[in-house]
Amino acid sequence: MSRKNEITVVMAKVLLALMTASRQQWDQVLCRFQAAGNAQNHFQFICRKGRQLNPQHASADYTDLLGPLMLSLFDELEKEGKSRPLVAVLAVDASKNYHLKLDFNNPHAHDISLAGLGSDASYFVGNEVDVPG
Repeated sequence: MSRKNEITVVMAKVLLALMTASRQQWDQVLCRFQAAGNAQNHFQFICRKGRQLNPQHASADYTDLLGPLMLSLFDELEKEGKSRPLVAVLAVDASKNYHLKLDFNNPHAHDISLAGLGSDASYFVGNEVDVPG
């Protein structure tokens, strides 16, 4: 297994631990990480149950683990000669399947917030989730 995959698997396990601790009903949890250079990095978390989205709080216990892992993943990509990503979204489902989506150009890409639903920058496409009224 490549170093990138190892890092991604560890991050997926952290998200699974977050959801186990939350006791919330869920099918999928998503973590969006935006690297801001030397400035504070930014996290967003949201969980999904069917077509419903609910913001998910993640304490520093989780972000303190995920931040360095995300940066290590970005470092690994650079070592391969790729550009350094600006945004990463890791989605993990309750069956422990995971998917990683990266963006190298747009710091607003793959928005997972409720406010971003329906926008061009939204991670969610079409009508795959309900837009709260």
